[in-house]
Order: sequence, then C-alpha cells, then structure tokens
Amino acid sequence: MGDIRSAWEIANEKADKLGGLSQEEKRKQKEERCNQIGKALADKYLERENARYLETELKKYDEQDKESIARATLKRLTDAIDFRYAQALDKIKDGIFVLSKNSVKGVISQVEELFREYQQAEDSKRQEIEKAGREILHQMRVSGTAIGKVNIEANAQWQKDLAQISQPFEEKLRSLKQELLSI
Repeated sequence: MGDIRSAWEIANEKADKLGGLSQEEKRKQKEERCNQIGKALADKYLERENARYLETELKKYDEQDKESIARATLKRLTDAIDFRYAQALDKIKDGIFVLSKNSVKGVISQVEELFREYQQAEDSKRQEIEKAGREILHQMRVSGTAIGKVNIEANAQWQKDLAQISQPFEEKLRSLKQELLSI
C-alpha cells in the first residue's frame, strides 16, 4: 500500500512535471507588468503630479523595463488626448515631451493647431445656435431678464451638430496620435 500524501505534495509534484514558463510566456508576463506600471504612472501623473514625477519614477527601473514602461506611459498619455478635455492638453504634452525627449515637437504642434481649429469651429457653431435660439425667443416675445443665456448643451440639434463638426477633427487627431506612437 502506498504512502498517504498531502494535497500540497501532490500539487507540487504535478507542478514539477509541468516545468517552468517558456521564454515567450516570461516575455509576455514582463510586457504585461510593464504595461500596467506604465498606465498607472500615466494615470497618477494626469491626476495630480508634475512632469518630474515621470522622470523620477522611470529612473527606478532598469533600462529594458524603463523603455517598455515609457512606451506604455506614452500610449496612455496619447490616448488621453481628447477634444472634450482640451484643458488637459498642456499637461499631457509636458508628459509626452519627458518621455520622448522633444522628438515629437512637430506632431505636438500639429495637435495644438488642430485643437485651436476645433475650438474655433465649435465656438462658431455655438454662437450660431445661440443666435437662432434668441431669435426664436424674440419671436415669442420673450425678452429681458427672462432670457439669461440660451442653454445649447441641452439642445438636440447642438449635440448633432457637435458630432458632425468633430468627426473630421477626430479622424485627423487619430492620425496624429498614431504618428506620436510611431516616433
């Protein structure tokens, strides 16, 4: 009759038979770990830190990990570029410069110009819709303090027009983001 073995011993025996991780599995695990660290660094930076935070944190890793983490951080920062959050562009831009050592100045300039063009198009459409709203109210003989400001955000036409305005800008922004990541 055989010896009675614990579940731990049986599990260890089976694990030994399976062997260790292959080189590919180790590489994938390391890549995933670096991606998670990079995303976390970018998120923390965007929430409350300054650009020196990224430099300081990246110095904690060896060269190979640092490169993978910087790439993941750059991807996360690039993904964060969005017309709805134009006020965050300066911070994102500073973080990207830290990670890419100014090799992306031309692309960032194009992104900034695209943001200006988008803002101008949005402001123009906003004024157009506000004017139309005031005219409608004037025709209804509503005037004076009864009209504080036309709330176009609640206007379905505004939402539709905004989506229509933003589409070509979004396409160009996607292209610039890809260019940022390929540098």
